[in-house]
Amino acid sequence: MGATTQMLLGLGISLILLVYMLVRSKLNPFLALVIGAILTGVLGGMSPLKVVDAVKTGFGNTMANLGILILLGVMIGKVLEVSGATQSLGEAFVRIMGEGHEIIAMILTGFVTSLAIFCVPAFIMLFPLAKAISRRTHTSISALGIALAGGLLWSHELVPPATGPIGGAGIFHADIAKMMLYGFLVGVPMMIFLLFYTKWLGKKYPALAAEDDEGTETTTTQRPSAFLSVLPIALPVVLILTASATSGVTSGTTKLILSTLGAPVVAMGIGLLTGVYTLLRGVPRKDVAGALDTGIRGGANVFVLIAAGGALGNVVNESGVGQVIAESVVKAGLPAILIPFIIATLLRIIQGSGAVAIMTTASITAPIMQTLHADPVLATLAACVGAMFFAYYNDSYFWTINESIGVTTAKDMILHWSIPTTVFWAIGGIEIVLLSLFV
Repeated sequence: MGATTQMLLGLGISLILLVYMLVRSKLNPFLALVIGAILTGVLGGMSPLKVVDAVKTGFGNTMANLGILILLGVMIGKVLEVSGATQSLGEAFVRIMGEGHEIIAMILTGFVTSLAIFCVPAFIMLFPLAKAISRRTHTSISALGIALAGGLLWSHELVPPATGPIGGAGIFHADIAKMMLYGFLVGVPMMIFLLFYTKWLGKKYPALAAEDDEGTETTTTQRPSAFLSVLPIALPVVLILTASATSGVTSGTTKLILSTLGAPVVAMGIGLLTGVYTLLRGVPRKDVAGALDTGIRGGANVFVLIAAGGALGNVVNESGVGQVIAESVVKAGLPAILIPFIIATLLRIIQGSGAVAIMTTASITAPIMQTLHADPVLATLAACVGAMFFAYYNDSYFWTINESIGVTTAKDMILHWSIPTTVFWAIGGIEIVLLSLFV
Protein backbone atom coordinates (compact mmCIF):
# COMPACT_ATOMS: atom_id res chain seq x y z
CA MET A 1 0.00 0.00 0.00
CA GLY A 2 1.38 3.40 -1.00
CA ALA A 3 1.85 6.20 1.50
CA THR A 4 -0.84 8.36 -0.13
CA THR A 5 -3.38 5.56 -0.10
CA GLN A 6 -2.58 4.79 3.54
CA MET A 7 -3.05 8.44 4.56
CA LEU A 8 -6.42 8.71 2.83
CA LEU A 9 -7.58 5.34 4.13
CA GLY A 10 -6.48 6.25 7.65
CA LEU A 11 -8.42 9.52 7.55
CA GLY A 12 -11.50 7.79 6.12
CA ILE A 13 -11.53 5.06 8.78
CA SER A 14 -10.91 7.60 11.54
CA LEU A 15 -13.81 9.80 10.42
CA ILE A 16 -16.18 6.82 10.26
CA LEU A 17 -15.15 5.79 13.77
CA LEU A 18 -15.43 9.41 14.97
CA VAL A 19 -19.01 9.66 13.72
CA TYR A 20 -19.79 6.29 15.32
CA MET A 21 -18.39 7.47 18.65
CA LEU A 22 -20.42 10.68 18.49
CA VAL A 23 -23.70 9.14 17.35
CA ARG A 24 -23.98 5.52 18.41
CA SER A 25 -21.70 5.11 21.43
CA LYS A 26 -22.65 8.54 22.87
CA LEU A 27 -19.02 9.11 23.79
CA ASN A 28 -18.12 12.58 25.03
CA PRO A 29 -17.22 14.73 21.96
CA PHE A 30 -13.91 15.76 23.51
CA LEU A 31 -12.78 12.15 23.92
CA ALA A 32 -14.13 11.23 20.49
CA LEU A 33 -12.13 14.01 18.81
CA VAL A 34 -8.91 13.14 20.64
CA ILE A 35 -9.28 9.45 19.78
CA GLY A 36 -10.09 10.41 16.19
CA ALA A 37 -6.95 12.54 16.03
CA ILE A 38 -4.76 9.71 17.31
CA LEU A 39 -6.30 7.18 14.91
CA THR A 40 -5.89 9.55 11.96
CA GLY A 41 -2.18 9.82 12.61
CA VAL A 42 -1.43 6.20 13.46
CA LEU A 43 -3.53 4.67 10.68
CA GLY A 44 -2.11 7.27 8.28
CA GLY A 45 1.44 6.08 8.86
CA MET A 46 2.78 8.52 11.47
CA SER A 47 4.88 7.18 14.32
CA PRO A 48 2.94 7.01 17.63
CA LEU A 49 5.31 9.49 19.33
CA LYS A 50 4.91 11.99 16.51
CA VAL A 51 1.12 11.62 16.74
CA VAL A 52 1.20 12.36 20.47
CA ASP A 53 3.33 15.47 19.87
CA ALA A 54 1.00 16.65 17.10
CA VAL A 55 -2.06 16.19 19.35
CA LYS A 56 -0.46 18.13 22.19
CA THR A 57 0.73 20.93 19.92
CA GLY A 58 -2.62 21.31 18.17
CA PHE A 59 -4.52 21.22 21.45
CA GLY A 60 -2.23 23.74 23.14
CA ASN A 61 -2.11 26.19 20.24
CA THR A 62 -5.89 26.22 19.89
CA MET A 63 -6.38 26.65 23.62
CA ALA A 64 -3.92 29.56 23.64
CA ASN A 65 -5.72 31.31 20.77
CA LEU A 66 -9.31 30.77 21.87
CA GLY A 67 -9.55 29.70 25.50
CA ILE A 68 -9.67 33.17 27.06
CA LEU A 69 -12.01 34.51 24.36
CA ILE A 70 -14.55 31.76 24.90
CA LEU A 71 -14.46 32.08 28.68
CA LEU A 72 -15.00 35.83 28.47
CA GLY A 73 -17.86 35.31 26.02
CA VAL A 74 -19.77 32.84 28.17
CA MET A 75 -19.27 35.01 31.25
CA ILE A 76 -20.75 37.99 29.39
CA GLY A 77 -23.69 35.76 28.51
CA LYS A 78 -24.14 34.77 32.14
CA VAL A 79 -24.10 38.44 33.22
CA LEU A 80 -26.84 39.23 30.68
CA GLU A 81 -28.87 36.27 31.89
CA VAL A 82 -28.60 36.99 35.61
CA SER A 83 -29.32 40.71 35.26
CA GLY A 84 -32.40 40.30 33.07
CA ALA A 85 -30.72 42.28 30.27
CA THR A 86 -31.96 39.87 27.60
CA GLN A 87 -35.59 40.65 28.35
CA SER A 88 -34.83 44.38 28.43
CA LEU A 89 -33.27 44.16 24.98
CA GLY A 90 -36.29 42.31 23.61
CA GLU A 91 -38.75 44.80 25.01
CA ALA A 92 -36.66 47.68 23.64
CA PHE A 93 -36.66 46.24 20.12
CA VAL A 94 -40.43 45.81 20.26
CA ARG A 95 -40.85 49.47 21.27
CA ILE A 96 -38.39 50.71 18.65
CA MET A 97 -39.87 48.72 15.76
CA GLY A 98 -43.40 49.75 16.69
CA GLU A 99 -46.82 48.16 16.34
CA GLY A 100 -47.11 45.70 13.48
CA HIS A 101 -43.37 44.94 13.30
CA GLU A 102 -43.14 42.42 16.11
CA ILE A 103 -41.64 39.72 13.88
CA ILE A 104 -38.72 41.96 12.91
CA ALA A 105 -38.29 42.88 16.57
CA MET A 106 -38.02 39.20 17.49
CA ILE A 107 -35.42 38.55 14.78
CA LEU A 108 -33.27 41.46 15.96
CA THR A 109 -33.68 40.48 19.62
CA GLY A 110 -32.48 36.98 18.81
CA PHE A 111 -29.54 38.22 16.78
CA VAL A 112 -28.18 40.53 19.49
CA THR A 113 -28.80 38.09 22.34
CA SER A 114 -27.12 35.10 20.72
CA LEU A 115 -23.88 36.99 20.23
CA ALA A 116 -23.27 36.18 23.89
CA ILE A 117 -25.72 33.43 24.90
CA PHE A 118 -26.21 29.95 23.42
CA CYS A 119 -29.37 29.42 21.39
CA VAL A 120 -31.20 27.03 23.71
CA PRO A 121 -30.96 29.02 26.97
CA ALA A 122 -31.48 32.31 25.09
CA PHE A 123 -34.66 30.98 23.47
CA ILE A 124 -35.96 29.73 26.80
CA MET A 125 -35.28 33.12 28.42
CA LEU A 126 -36.86 35.15 25.60
CA PHE A 127 -39.83 32.95 24.70
CA PRO A 128 -42.02 34.39 27.51
CA LEU A 129 -41.60 37.77 25.83
CA ALA A 130 -42.78 36.29 22.51
CA LYS A 131 -45.79 34.78 24.29
CA ALA A 132 -46.69 38.11 25.88
CA ILE A 133 -46.48 39.84 22.50
CA SER A 134 -48.59 37.12 20.90
CA ARG A 135 -51.39 37.57 23.41
CA ARG A 136 -51.23 41.38 23.35
CA THR A 137 -51.09 41.86 19.57
CA HIS A 138 -52.95 38.68 18.48
CA THR A 139 -49.92 37.59 16.45
CA SER A 140 -49.37 33.87 15.86
CA ILE A 141 -46.99 32.33 18.39
CA SER A 142 -45.60 30.19 15.56
CA ALA A 143 -44.57 33.30 13.63
CA LEU A 144 -43.05 35.03 16.65
CA GLY A 145 -41.35 31.91 17.99
CA ILE A 146 -39.70 30.97 14.70
CA ALA A 147 -38.66 34.60 14.10
CA LEU A 148 -36.96 34.60 17.51
CA ALA A 149 -35.34 31.20 16.85
CA GLY A 150 -34.05 32.33 13.44
CA GLY A 151 -32.58 35.54 14.82
CA LEU A 152 -30.79 33.56 17.51
CA LEU A 153 -29.44 31.13 14.90
CA TRP A 154 -28.18 33.99 12.70
CA SER A 155 -25.57 35.20 15.15
CA HIS A 156 -25.06 31.82 16.85
CA GLU A 157 -23.94 30.22 13.58
CA LEU A 158 -22.39 33.12 11.65
CA VAL A 159 -21.20 36.08 13.73
CA PRO A 160 -18.43 36.30 16.36
CA PRO A 161 -18.17 36.64 19.29
CA ALA A 162 -20.73 33.79 19.30
CA THR A 163 -18.86 30.63 20.25
CA GLY A 164 -19.28 28.57 17.06
CA PRO A 165 -18.11 31.23 14.59
CA ILE A 166 -15.27 32.45 16.80
CA GLY A 167 -14.10 28.88 17.38
CA GLY A 168 -14.16 28.08 13.67
CA ALA A 169 -12.40 31.37 12.90
CA GLY A 170 -9.68 30.50 15.39
CA ILE A 171 -9.01 27.13 13.80
CA PHE A 172 -9.00 28.61 10.28
CA HIS A 173 -6.96 31.63 11.49
CA ALA A 174 -9.61 33.97 10.10
CA ASP A 175 -9.75 37.68 10.91
CA ILE A 176 -12.38 38.19 13.63
CA ALA A 177 -13.45 41.66 12.44
CA LYS A 178 -13.99 40.42 8.88
CA MET A 179 -15.90 37.42 10.23
CA MET A 180 -18.24 39.78 12.10
CA LEU A 181 -18.93 41.81 8.98
CA TYR A 182 -19.23 38.93 6.52
CA GLY A 183 -21.25 36.79 8.92
CA PHE A 184 -23.73 39.60 9.44
CA LEU A 185 -24.07 40.28 5.70
CA VAL A 186 -24.41 36.62 4.74
CA GLY A 187 -27.21 36.27 7.28
CA VAL A 188 -29.25 39.24 5.99
CA PRO A 189 -30.79 37.44 2.95
CA MET A 190 -31.62 34.50 5.22
CA MET A 191 -33.51 36.80 7.57
CA ILE A 192 -35.36 38.45 4.69
CA PHE A 193 -36.59 35.00 3.72
CA LEU A 194 -37.43 34.31 7.37
CA LEU A 195 -39.55 37.47 7.55
CA PHE A 196 -41.77 36.30 4.69
CA TYR A 197 -41.76 32.68 5.82
CA THR A 198 -42.88 33.49 9.37
CA LYS A 199 -45.70 35.65 8.01
CA TRP A 200 -46.87 32.69 5.92
CA LEU A 201 -46.41 30.41 8.92
CA GLY A 202 -48.55 32.74 11.02
CA LYS A 203 -51.39 32.44 8.51
CA LYS A 204 -51.12 28.66 8.38
CA TYR A 205 -50.83 28.33 12.18
CA PRO A 206 -52.72 31.33 13.60
CA ALA A 207 -52.93 30.05 17.19
CA LEU A 208 -51.90 32.54 19.87
CA ALA A 209 -49.74 31.75 22.88
CA ALA A 210 -51.51 29.86 25.63
CA GLU A 211 -52.12 31.60 28.94
CA ASP A 212 -49.45 30.94 31.54
CA ASP A 213 -50.32 29.18 34.75
CA GLU A 214 -50.94 31.52 37.63
CA GLY A 215 -47.75 32.88 39.07
CA THR A 216 -45.48 32.00 36.15
CA GLU A 217 -45.33 35.43 34.53
CA THR A 218 -41.87 36.93 34.74
CA THR A 219 -41.49 40.30 36.42
CA THR A 220 -40.14 43.27 34.53
CA THR A 221 -39.13 45.27 37.62
CA GLN A 222 -35.54 46.19 38.41
CA ARG A 223 -34.29 45.27 34.96
CA PRO A 224 -31.46 47.35 33.49
CA SER A 225 -32.12 49.87 30.75
CA ALA A 226 -31.80 48.80 27.12
CA PHE A 227 -28.68 50.97 26.73
CA LEU A 228 -26.88 49.31 29.63
CA SER A 229 -28.14 45.90 28.51
CA VAL A 230 -26.57 46.14 25.06
CA LEU A 231 -23.24 47.69 26.17
CA PRO A 232 -21.43 44.43 27.14
CA ILE A 233 -22.18 43.03 23.67
CA ALA A 234 -21.88 46.17 21.54
CA LEU A 235 -18.69 47.55 23.11
CA PRO A 236 -16.40 44.63 22.13
CA VAL A 237 -17.89 44.55 18.62
CA VAL A 238 -17.32 48.30 18.14
CA LEU A 239 -13.75 48.13 19.49
CA ILE A 240 -12.78 45.19 17.27
CA LEU A 241 -14.33 46.68 14.14
CA THR A 242 -12.82 50.11 14.83
CA ALA A 243 -9.33 48.66 15.23
CA SER A 244 -9.71 46.75 11.96
CA ALA A 245 -11.16 49.70 10.02
CA THR A 246 -8.50 52.19 11.18
CA SER A 247 -5.44 49.93 11.01
CA GLY A 248 -4.36 51.37 7.66
CA VAL A 249 -5.07 55.04 8.34
CA THR A 250 -3.62 55.57 11.81
CA SER A 251 -0.09 55.44 13.16
CA GLY A 252 1.97 55.92 16.28
CA THR A 253 0.25 56.16 19.64
CA THR A 254 -3.26 56.31 18.18
CA LYS A 255 -2.75 53.08 16.28
CA LEU A 256 -1.25 51.40 19.34
CA ILE A 257 -4.20 52.39 21.54
CA LEU A 258 -6.85 51.35 19.00
CA SER A 259 -5.07 48.09 18.20
CA THR A 260 -4.75 47.23 21.88
CA LEU A 261 -8.36 48.06 22.72
CA GLY A 262 -9.50 46.25 19.58
CA ALA A 263 -7.59 43.05 20.30
CA PRO A 264 -10.41 40.49 20.76
CA VAL A 265 -9.25 39.40 24.23
CA VAL A 266 -8.99 43.00 25.47
CA ALA A 267 -12.27 44.05 23.85
CA MET A 268 -14.14 41.08 25.32
CA GLY A 269 -12.59 41.74 28.72
CA ILE A 270 -13.77 45.35 28.60
CA GLY A 271 -17.25 44.11 27.66
CA LEU A 272 -17.31 41.75 30.63
CA LEU A 273 -16.14 44.38 33.13
CA THR A 274 -18.70 46.81 31.72
CA GLY A 275 -21.44 44.26 32.28
CA VAL A 276 -20.34 43.41 35.81
CA TYR A 277 -20.12 47.04 36.96
CA THR A 278 -23.28 48.29 35.20
CA LEU A 279 -25.72 45.39 35.04
CA LEU A 280 -24.86 43.73 38.35
CA ARG A 281 -24.45 46.78 40.55
CA GLY A 282 -27.33 45.80 42.84
CA VAL A 283 -26.50 42.10 42.93
CA PRO A 284 -24.67 40.78 46.03
CA ARG A 285 -20.97 40.16 45.37
CA LYS A 286 -21.36 36.48 46.26
CA ASP A 287 -24.05 36.05 43.61
CA VAL A 288 -21.90 37.85 41.02
CA ALA A 289 -18.99 35.51 41.72
CA GLY A 290 -21.33 32.52 41.51
CA ALA A 291 -22.70 33.64 38.15
CA LEU A 292 -19.20 34.09 36.71
CA ASP A 293 -18.13 30.70 38.08
CA THR A 294 -21.12 29.11 36.34
CA GLY A 295 -20.11 30.82 33.11
CA ILE A 296 -16.56 29.50 33.43
CA ARG A 297 -17.82 25.94 33.94
CA GLY A 298 -20.00 26.22 30.83
CA GLY A 299 -17.17 27.72 28.82
CA ALA A 300 -14.79 24.95 29.82
CA ASN A 301 -16.94 22.38 28.04
CA VAL A 302 -16.88 24.46 24.88
CA PHE A 303 -13.23 25.32 24.64
CA VAL A 304 -11.92 21.82 25.43
CA LEU A 305 -14.09 20.63 22.52
CA ILE A 306 -12.58 23.29 20.28
CA ALA A 307 -9.07 22.50 21.47
CA ALA A 308 -9.61 18.79 20.76
CA GLY A 309 -10.69 19.79 17.27
CA GLY A 310 -7.45 21.75 16.96
CA ALA A 311 -5.56 18.59 17.88
CA LEU A 312 -7.29 16.69 15.09
CA GLY A 313 -6.53 19.47 12.63
CA ASN A 314 -2.85 19.50 13.52
CA VAL A 315 -2.59 15.74 13.04
CA VAL A 316 -4.24 16.11 9.59
CA ASN A 317 -1.65 18.77 8.81
CA GLU A 318 1.36 16.86 10.15
CA SER A 319 0.36 13.59 8.46
CA GLY A 320 0.35 15.21 5.03
CA VAL A 321 -3.17 14.01 4.17
CA GLY A 322 -4.36 17.61 3.92
CA GLN A 323 -1.82 18.28 1.18
CA VAL A 324 -2.90 15.14 -0.68
CA ILE A 325 -6.59 16.10 -0.60
CA ALA A 326 -5.80 19.66 -1.64
CA GLU A 327 -3.86 18.48 -4.68
CA SER A 328 -6.73 16.17 -5.63
CA VAL A 329 -9.22 19.04 -5.42
CA VAL A 330 -7.04 21.18 -7.67
CA LYS A 331 -6.76 18.39 -10.26
CA ALA A 332 -10.52 17.80 -10.19
CA GLY A 333 -11.24 21.51 -10.69
CA LEU A 334 -13.71 21.67 -7.79
CA PRO A 335 -14.39 24.99 -6.02
CA ALA A 336 -12.26 24.80 -2.88
CA ILE A 337 -14.90 26.56 -0.78
CA LEU A 338 -17.27 23.60 -1.20
CA ILE A 339 -15.00 21.32 0.83
CA PRO A 340 -15.85 22.66 4.32
CA PHE A 341 -19.44 23.35 3.22
CA ILE A 342 -20.08 19.74 2.18
CA ILE A 343 -18.26 18.15 5.12
CA ALA A 344 -20.11 20.36 7.64
CA THR A 345 -23.41 19.49 5.95
CA LEU A 346 -22.74 15.75 6.22
CA LEU A 347 -21.64 16.00 9.84
CA ARG A 348 -24.72 18.07 10.67
CA ILE A 349 -27.02 15.42 9.14
CA ILE A 350 -25.28 12.58 10.93
CA GLN A 351 -24.88 13.87 14.48
CA GLY A 352 -27.14 16.95 14.75
CA SER A 353 -24.97 19.42 16.65
CA GLY A 354 -24.07 22.53 14.65
CA ALA A 355 -21.20 23.37 16.98
CA VAL A 356 -19.62 19.91 16.66
CA ALA A 357 -20.09 20.05 12.87
CA ILE A 358 -18.34 23.44 12.65
CA MET A 359 -15.42 22.52 14.90
CA THR A 360 -14.85 19.09 13.36
CA THR A 361 -15.06 20.48 9.84
CA ALA A 362 -12.67 23.29 10.65
CA SER A 363 -10.23 20.85 12.19
CA ILE A 364 -10.27 18.53 9.20
CA THR A 365 -10.25 21.12 6.43
CA ALA A 366 -8.11 23.98 7.77
CA PRO A 367 -4.85 22.44 6.49
CA ILE A 368 -6.50 21.71 3.14
CA MET A 369 -7.87 25.22 2.72
CA GLN A 370 -4.53 26.74 3.68
CA THR A 371 -2.79 24.70 0.99
CA LEU A 372 -5.40 25.80 -1.55
CA HIS A 373 -4.91 29.45 -0.46
CA ALA A 374 -8.64 29.82 0.23
CA ASP A 375 -9.78 32.90 2.15
CA PRO A 376 -9.94 31.85 5.85
CA VAL A 377 -13.08 33.94 6.50
CA LEU A 378 -14.98 32.33 3.64
CA ALA A 379 -13.74 28.89 4.67
CA THR A 380 -15.05 29.49 8.19
CA LEU A 381 -18.40 30.76 6.90
CA ALA A 382 -18.67 27.76 4.56
CA ALA A 383 -18.38 25.44 7.57
CA CYS A 384 -20.84 27.55 9.58
CA VAL A 385 -23.43 27.64 6.79
CA GLY A 386 -23.05 23.92 6.13
CA ALA A 387 -23.81 23.26 9.79
CA MET A 388 -27.25 24.93 9.42
CA PHE A 389 -28.67 22.18 7.21
CA PHE A 390 -32.06 20.57 8.02
CA ALA A 391 -32.41 20.71 11.79
CA TYR A 392 -34.39 17.71 12.99
CA TYR A 393 -34.74 15.12 15.76
CA ASN A 394 -31.08 14.83 16.77
CA ASP A 395 -30.82 18.59 17.44
CA SER A 396 -31.71 19.81 20.94
CA TYR A 397 -32.62 23.27 19.61
CA PHE A 398 -35.20 21.66 17.30
CA TRP A 399 -36.98 20.15 20.29
CA THR A 400 -36.70 23.30 22.41
CA ILE A 401 -38.39 25.40 19.72
CA ASN A 402 -41.17 23.01 18.82
CA GLU A 403 -42.04 22.03 22.38
CA SER A 404 -42.12 25.68 23.47
CA ILE A 405 -44.46 26.63 20.64
CA GLY A 406 -46.59 23.53 21.21
CA VAL A 407 -46.00 21.73 17.91
CA THR A 408 -46.62 17.99 18.16
CA THR A 409 -46.80 16.35 14.73
CA ALA A 410 -43.72 15.49 12.67
CA LYS A 411 -45.00 17.35 9.60
CA ASP A 412 -45.64 20.54 11.56
CA MET A 413 -42.26 20.29 13.30
CA ILE A 414 -40.50 20.07 9.95
CA LEU A 415 -42.47 23.01 8.56
CA HIS A 416 -41.71 25.12 11.63
CA TRP A 417 -37.95 24.62 11.82
CA SER A 418 -36.43 22.01 9.46
CA ILE A 419 -37.58 23.78 6.28
CA PRO A 420 -36.37 27.28 7.21
CA THR A 421 -32.94 26.01 8.34
CA THR A 422 -32.56 24.16 5.05
CA VAL A 423 -33.43 27.32 3.10
CA PHE A 424 -30.88 29.24 5.24
CA TRP A 425 -28.33 26.59 4.22
CA ALA A 426 -29.17 26.92 0.52
CA ILE A 427 -29.13 30.73 0.53
CA GLY A 428 -25.86 30.80 2.48
CA GLY A 429 -24.24 28.20 0.23
CA ILE A 430 -25.01 30.25 -2.88
CA GLU A 431 -23.68 33.40 -1.20
CA ILE A 432 -20.43 31.69 -0.17
CA VAL A 433 -19.78 30.36 -3.69
CA LEU A 434 -20.48 33.78 -5.22
CA LEU A 435 -18.24 35.54 -2.67
CA SER A 436 -15.42 33.08 -3.39
CA LEU A 437 -15.36 34.30 -6.99
CA PHE A 438 -14.41 37.81 -5.87
CA VAL A 439 -12.54 37.41 -2.54
